[in-house]
Amino acid sequence: MPAGPSMMASASPSSGKNFDQFRNDDYQCRQFAHEQVSGISANKTAAWIVQQRYDFSYLQCMYAHHHRIVPEDGQVLEDSTKSDNGNLNKNIPSPASGVPVSPSL
Repeated sequence: MPAGPSMMASASPSSGKNFDQFRNDDYQCRQFAHEQVSGISANKTAAWIVQQRYDFSYLQCMYAHHHRIVPEDGQVLEDSTKSDNGNLNKNIPSPASGVPVSPSL
């Protein structure tokens, strides 16, 4: 059972939260990740799979709490809803209004 996120799974506080809020979210996300892997028994060869599942659960939770995710390559990923980076291609037309047509089989 993982004791915590691996070095490859790291998050840093968002600019809108103080360190105590980050610590609280970190604790909640560690609990969430632990729940996701509890009951999974792993031998030594599959232990890394359990760790990976824990890490993904932890990172998803921290991202949902609007913290920055720092992947292994060091490039910070931020919540796209707070920046204009969510839609990099401004030429994408908006969806048509009305009732969607079901695809024909």
